[in-house]
Amino acid sequence: MASIIMLFSTLISSFFVLKIRLMKPIMFPGNITLIGYVNTAILIGSSITFFISEKKYQTNKPYSFDLWLLFTIMGGMVFLLGQLLLWSELTTMGIPFTFGQLSDMFYVISGAHGLHILVGLGLLIWIQLSKHNHYSRIHHVGIFWHFLGIIWTLLFASFILL
Repeated sequence: MASIIMLFSTLISSFFVLKIRLMKPIMFPGNITLIGYVNTAILIGSSITFFISEKKYQTNKPYSFDLWLLFTIMGGMVFLLGQLLLWSELTTMGIPFTFGQLSDMFYVISGAHGLHILVGLGLLIWIQLSKHNHYSRIHHVGIFWHFLGIIWTLLFASFILL
């Protein structure tokens, strides 16, 4: 996780350098901001559903564990669809990937996070399909999943608030 922190710290630092060089505030249209808030809520919600599934595993309720884990996986997938919608909206507004350095950095940062979400979804699906789970495996995947939610919340706050 230290390497992920270093990666996103570097990307955010680069984003801020480019933003400072722009010398004017970035104003996102309302629908872009709304999609970002909804995506953030979805990812936080999926972190909560994972927490619940982990507790169901600890109390030896396998059906409930599987159900809450499925909700977590669905939340991650909906988050990724939301990211694609966000990118589509930006492109429709005339801000494609190659629009400028600042927009390029936004796409790179959100794309890197999306790739990490894909890895997290793969791990969640692996747990879902495995019949021989151990609590430590579930717990460590949970730490990674919660970490991705925290990273996204910080990234989104960096884009919108600063």
